[in-house]
Amino acid sequence: MKSEQVKESLRKFTEVLSFNYPAVGWYFSSKKLENSFVFKKDKWVCMFMYLKLVVNKGKRIRFSGDNDSACTGPAEFFGFAELEDDGGVFLAEIERFKKDLELSKAYTREAATLINPPKGQYLYMEKLENIDNSMEVEVVNLFPADLTNLAKLVTLSSYDRVTSLDNVLIPDASGCQSVFGIPYHEKIQEKPKSVVGLMDTMVRNFIPEDMVSFSVPSNRFIEMANNIEGSFLDKNFKNPTSF
Repeated sequence: MKSEQVKESLRKFTEVLSFNYPAVGWYFSSKKLENSFVFKKDKWVCMFMYLKLVVNKGKRIRFSGDNDSACTGPAEFFGFAELEDDGGVFLAEIERFKKDLELSKAYTREAATLINPPKGQYLYMEKLENIDNSMEVEVVNLFPADLTNLAKLVTLSSYDRVTSLDNVLIPDASGCQSVFGIPYHEKIQEKPKSVVGLMDTMVRNFIPEDMVSFSVPSNRFIEMANNIEGSFLDKNFKNPTSF
C-alpha cells in the first residue's frame, strides 16, 4: 500500500489511541537510499541495538543479504539468505530457548515456511512519517503506550471478523521475525492477522522496558483504520464503564 495511504490510516489511529514511540514502516527498494544505516560490523550485533536510531533519530536501516558479521536473523527471516540449519544447537544449547535439539529443529522447519522472497534488493525500516509517499509500505509497527491501548488494538483486530480467537498472534519468535517476517507473511494470507512482538527475551536486553510491538500488514492496517469510525473507538461513542 502506498505510504501516503498508510500515513492517513496512522492519523486515524493516533486520534483515538496513545503510543510510546513513533510508528515504523517497512518497504522494499532496488536503490541504495542515502543516509541509511547499514550493518558493517566485524562482530555480532543485533538490529535492535539500533532501533533507537529509527524511532528517536529518524534514521532508516537498510537490510540485504550482506549483513557482514551481524546477526544472520534479518538476512534469513527477511528472505535474503537461506535459513541456516545448525542441527538445532543454537536455540537448544546456546540460547536454551528449546528443551532439546529435536524441538529446536522443528522450530527451524516451521520458521522456514513463514519466509517469503523479498520484492527488492533492499529492505528498509524507517519511521513511517518519514517514508516517501511513493513507497509501497509492506508492514507497520505500532508501539502501544500501555496494556489498555494494546487491548484496544487486539479488540479492533477482531471487530470485523467472524471468529475472535485467532486474529492476533503472539509468537514465540525472534524479534526480527515478529516485527517483519511474520507480519509480511500474513500480508499474503486471505485474512491477515496482527502480530504482538518483541517477546524475544534476548531482544528485551536492547529495547526500552515499556516497548512492545503491534505489527500489522499494510493492507490490514488500512482496513482496521477504516473500521475505527462506528466502533468502540469512535470518538463520538461513549463507552460504558459500569453496569
